Amino acid sequence: MFKGTNIQNITKVKQSDIFLQVDQTVVGTVNVPTADDFEVLPMGTLLHSDDGGITWDSLTTPTYEAGVYALDAEAYHEGHIYKSTTADNETVPGAGDWDDLGVWDANGVLYIDITETRKTTVVVTGALKAKYLGGYDEFLRKQLFQNKLLIKN
Repeated sequence: MFKGTNIQNITKVKQSDIFLQVDQTVVGTVNVPTADDFEVLPMGTLLHSDDGGITWDSLTTPTYEAGVYALDAEAYHEGHIYKSTTADNETVPGAGDWDDLGVWDANGVLYIDITETRKTTVVVTGALKAKYLGGYDEFLRKQLFQNKLLIKN
């Protein structure tokens, strides 16, 4: 992952920029999303595993933005995944015509950049810097803490 606004200021984000302390890792298969505009799943991406760390997925549900949503459209909002229960839905998830599909439970963090689905290292306990975490928002802080991933600003 690179950061900077012009070619003179581009710097590669390093593991030490993201991982302040790594206590435990696992090796599991990280599923890389398939999309035409997708190039790399960067280190620091928040991941979720339902099977004890054998397979991992990143959040692929689009983040809610004000607008019109179709029936059955899904959106991530304030730590939860929601599904629209009506066509032409303009309400905010959690306050309108949406089913709450539950918390998006981030319980791991990708340790290196990857470009294809493969086995790799995932950090499952440690201290992380919020600035470079992919998919992080403040609504995930409590969930990450419960999963022993401590976030520092």
